[in-house]
Amino acid sequence: MKADNILNPAEITFLDNVFEKFQLEINEFDHMDDLSFDELCKEYRILSPETKKYANMLFVRMAECDGYVDPRELAIIQKLSQCTQ
Repeated sequence: MKADNILNPAEITFLDNVFEKFQLEINEFDHMDDLSFDELCKEYRILSPETKKYANMLFVRMAECDGYVDPRELAIIQKLSQCTQ
């Protein structure tokens, strides 16, 4: 996560593994850099409850993978998980 303005190599490796596991192409997510948080929330709301729970778990694991969970990362994950309302 880039909430701490640091994209750690462990986070990049984690993302690469997620993309490989789900057979995703990185270019499918290029537009996400241009989304505001409100737009991201709008997209997040359409996910099933199970998918949201799994996504939140992946976000937390990504935040943990560099050995330090920045409080800003957790704040964004928490805020995103509240986009369900």
